[in-house]
Amino acid sequence: MKHSRSSYFRGERIEVRGERIVLLAGLLLTVLTAGAAPVLRNLDIRVLLQKNGDARITEVRQMQIDSEGTECYIGMATMGDSEVRDLEVSDETGLVYTNTGDWDVERSRQWKEGKCGIVKTRGGYELCWGLGQSGDRTYTTSYTLTGLVRSYPDADAIRHVFMDAGVNPKPEQARLIITSDIDSVSFTADNCGVWGFRFGGELSFEDGNIVVWNTEPFGSSGALYVMVYFLKGMFEPWYQEEGTFEEKKQAALEGSDYTVDDEMTAGDVLALICLLLFFVLMPVVLVVWNIIYVWRARKKANKDLLWYRDIPLEGNLQEANKIINAYSYFTANYNNLLSACILKLINMGAISIEQRLNAKGKEEQNFVIHDLPQADRQPVLLRQIHNIFRRAAGQDTILEPRELKQYMRSSYSQSITDSFINTLHAKTSISQYKDRLDEVRQLFGLKKFLKEFSLLDERHVGEVGLWKDYMIYATLFGIADQVIRDMKKINPEYFNMDQVARQMADDRTLPMIYSTMHSGTARAAMNKAEREARASGRGGSSSWGGGGGGFSGGGGGGGVR
Repeated sequence: MKHSRSSYFRGERIEVRGERIVLLAGLLLTVLTAGAAPVLRNLDIRVLLQKNGDARITEVRQMQIDSEGTECYIGMATMGDSEVRDLEVSDETGLVYTNTGDWDVERSRQWKEGKCGIVKTRGGYELCWGLGQSGDRTYTTSYTLTGLVRSYPDADAIRHVFMDAGVNPKPEQARLIITSDIDSVSFTADNCGVWGFRFGGELSFEDGNIVVWNTEPFGSSGALYVMVYFLKGMFEPWYQEEGTFEEKKQAALEGSDYTVDDEMTAGDVLALICLLLFFVLMPVVLVVWNIIYVWRARKKANKDLLWYRDIPLEGNLQEANKIINAYSYFTANYNNLLSACILKLINMGAISIEQRLNAKGKEEQNFVIHDLPQADRQPVLLRQIHNIFRRAAGQDTILEPRELKQYMRSSYSQSITDSFINTLHAKTSISQYKDRLDEVRQLFGLKKFLKEFSLLDERHVGEVGLWKDYMIYATLFGIADQVIRDMKKINPEYFNMDQVARQMADDRTLPMIYSTMHSGTARAAMNKAEREARASGRGGSSSWGGGGGGFSGGGGGGGVR
């Protein structure tokens, strides 16, 4: 059979094209998996103590396994005379792994699948098992650890590293429960003491057990160091250590966040009393002084105050809110500013409230986002709010409260919301307005005018053209309901003739977007503060900063390799 020259070329082209497809697929797979890594979602450790101080320990790991590594292991070092025995491993399928005894770390992943074993290291052990198939896996590891409870002349105690700092990956959530197989033994704060080191978490006594768990991410240096003391007689440990428990305790607490010095001299007591009085009285003094200072400044600003009918500060709402906050006795308020900015965007035509059909064919009111007129000339805060609304609304330009809520919470918009929070929460003080008293009096004069709006006579009202601006500033002052009510009494037809004014006075639709923006801003500010607090290194109830010196089990590493 003869083939034309072109048919050979087509075959070569098909073959080359196929090779390219395989190559591209391989590259794509490499890109998709380049950032992948094993994940340890939950680590649950149960310690069952025996009368002689030995323990049967069961560790359950819920993991996401990928192609990385061949085995998982638990490392233990500085074990002294303690030994590890009777290793058992099973997985989520119920398969009990074959214990090979001595473990060969260098074998392949395929060979290690369904097997487990122990590597004896200098001063400790590595408990190993094969990773097997990738995906969501649950490994249950049980072993006997001899001499976990050790005897001292003044107490019996555990001083052990249940998860080393070198473990990788670290668990997202870890929980340790210590209990006893002795019916007469129940752990309480009366017969035990417990300390945790090198993690942010909590420790408690629950139903006769000791429970330890993390409340903060472990990070790269986190570990699970736990110290427990027991009254003499609860156990009969065979493992006798030199020195006293009190000496070991002081060594463990050194460098930690716990208070070590329990004895106080008379001078210490006096110093503590003086310190407490200072911290109790000083805030009271500062609050009283601030009230007097603000009261005097307000009295000066309101002396012989007259109505002011124009728009102060060239319409800059944020500058007006700074003055309001500076002359406030207590906390600053930003919610009224946000609501006023939304009204201003409606007045400018950047937001409209329109009747549109929903997915079910029914008419409903929608917030529609339009371009911001003369955006480059608008105050920064107003531009930021409009930008958030525009991005949250998406391509259909319809802003739904749920969309705004999701946008304010999204990590993808974090830089935009952080910048907005910084602008919104700009600080100021009364001292900045000593040379701007006329502007302060204009703002307060406008508030006085709006509060007494009902005293106006319709025949003498010449500011109808400013009524929408008045509604904006009434919202900023927190008196919008009263002012709009007075406006309707003076000129009831105004809101029927002016559609924008009617939308700005809508007391049914606007609160939805107000409350969503307020709560979203509060959540974004709180998230920003939490991130900054974590970056500063503050820990939890246990000792993050250090401590735990001289514990058994530390330095052995662990995780996937």
